[in-house]
Amino acid sequence: MDLFPAGKCAGPIVRSLLMVILVASDNRTAKSERLASENILSLKWIFLGPVLALLLLAHSFANNLGYGVGSWEVPPGQPDQIWSQVDYDANLSDPFFESNEWSYPYGGQVVTSGMWPEGEDPPRLKHTAKCFSTSFGGREHRVRFCEVKLLDVNMIDLFIHDTTKPAYFDKLRVHIRNGMFMCQYSTVYKDSTNVGLIWTTKRQELTLDKKSYHKGDTIKGRIDFECVQEISNPKYVGKWGRNPKSIKVYGVFNAIVQ
Repeated sequence: MDLFPAGKCAGPIVRSLLMVILVASDNRTAKSERLASENILSLKWIFLGPVLALLLLAHSFANNLGYGVGSWEVPPGQPDQIWSQVDYDANLSDPFFESNEWSYPYGGQVVTSGMWPEGEDPPRLKHTAKCFSTSFGGREHRVRFCEVKLLDVNMIDLFIHDTTKPAYFDKLRVHIRNGMFMCQYSTVYKDSTNVGLIWTTKRQELTLDKKSYHKGDTIKGRIDFECVQEISNPKYVGKWGRNPKSIKVYGVFNAIVQ
């Protein structure tokens, strides 16, 4: 007996077989495309992961050096500070303006943290300030860096800072606007995060070499600043009192306007 009569069963059976083959092929194609897509996604993360890690490390390193945007922020709870008039001296001079001082990050000559390959020197940081601070026990220490941001016409921010040691995290922000200026100082001490320190400006003098600047200009100046540091958290005021302490920051700076 002919199990597959011509013209009757052969056509539908062949079509059914073809449909099964096509469906299986489509399933394999979809699965292959899905696997390929997953592999591409995995490869993207393999390549992007180290890049993102390096970017985060650079950002963290910049912040630790005082170069991050967050470093310019005013600490919370600070009082309104006084405004004073800027002095100008076109003949302002100091030996530091002609010097070429530099140092390694964190003030060390040898870095062992693994941030740089063994045998390679870390990038050197050019000193853009020669200032001194009395924030640590009244003993003077160097403050070596100044950054300058041009915010608008006749509006400039100076950021004088240093991060050599945890006790020397001096940050002095100087906001200049239309020939007037105000200062906000801050620093960090070990185990002082909950004390609620505030810094109130008592005296300030600022001299610049000219009245207006553009991006790329060199700004030269002299700063003489004094504030009073006090405890503001009631919990610690009741225990230690406000414990007022005078802090001075003074010296010269020579930086590029950004």
